Amino acid sequence: MNALDIDVTPPDSRCYPPLAAVGLSPDPFDPIQDRACKLVDLYTLHVAIDLLRELADPALLACGASADDLLTKGGYVAAFRPAMGWLLGRAAAAGLDLSGPLPRTDRAAVRAACLAIAPSFVPAFTLMDEAAALYPRVARGEVNGDRALLMKASLWVAYFDNRNGYYALNNRVVTAAAAARAPAARPARVLEVGAGLGSATEALLKGLPAVERYHVTEPIPFFRRRAERTLRAAYPGVALEFGGLDVNGPWAAQGVRPADHTFVVGVNVFHLARDLVATLREAFEALEPGGWLVVGEAIRPHPEACVGAELPFQILQSYHAVETDPELRPTPGFLTAEGWTEALRRAGFTEIELVPDVVRLRDLWKGAMTAAVCGRRAQV
Repeated sequence: MNALDIDVTPPDSRCYPPLAAVGLSPDPFDPIQDRACKLVDLYTLHVAIDLLRELADPALLACGASADDLLTKGGYVAAFRPAMGWLLGRAAAAGLDLSGPLPRTDRAAVRAACLAIAPSFVPAFTLMDEAAALYPRVARGEVNGDRALLMKASLWVAYFDNRNGYYALNNRVVTAAAAARAPAARPARVLEVGAGLGSATEALLKGLPAVERYHVTEPIPFFRRRAERTLRAAYPGVALEFGGLDVNGPWAAQGVRPADHTFVVGVNVFHLARDLVATLREAFEALEPGGWLVVGEAIRPHPEACVGAELPFQILQSYHAVETDPELRPTPGFLTAEGWTEALRRAGFTEIELVPDVVRLRDLWKGAMTAAVCGRRAQV
């Protein structure tokens, strides 16, 4: 099958028993969701080919040139190096031969095939297109990727929303994992890190059996204010707290009560921590004995895997401003299951588990997989 064909591989039926065992089958890992997510991933390949056609010297591509060679030839800024490397990696991961003319793409056909079965995925394609349009300008140093992309408020409002089926998958998985670990005897006290516009907060407030107090933290004031307005109106009976939190600094000094939370949760946040183990240790200290860390993350199937969902973030300098580690995360961005397990172990967590069991499933469910990374602060 051609790597650019829209006839993506259906899920292996052997995936569903282990998913059902942790309450994640058929929803959210159903065949339609699987096909739609694979089509979004395929779309990123079409985008990558289009961008290589625009930005890379074909003669150098034919010779197997490196990202540095292409950067030099194109006169591009050094900050674009990770993005150029990612474009090459995305093509290589698909097994494309770049020694000849680049293959013909049809982004419209891929988008249409996905939206025909999952119309709520529109924000995913909008984000990919907005980012792709910025790639050439970022390459030439005309704009700063962080400022140009992150300031598109309406884009992120639509994307970080439970009505966006592509993103909401993260929130549903985290909610299922947290609900399974909620204490039976009393309501939970929750600290959420990097809550954004509050879509995960909303999912958790609906999914947890009972909540005594929910501390919502988000460093971007616009996101935090909007989340506060929405959540206070929707949940007037819940004790909600709102504040900013820099995950890279001491949490207690920023108003996080030590040893006082049943859960510390976050969705697509912790992989952005500059020193991952230090940030996980802060989360550990915020938990009461017996409390749980539950974080939603896309899991890289192996350390060298090129994950399509990372396309928009490759032009963000903040995305790459992390300390890499050959064992935990050799590159910025998403981690492997083994990387997460080792990071939580170093931070002091016990009962470490990924929900679903990505290690068991990754040979059956090709590509990155959404999971909740869970770890417990041991009882005294």
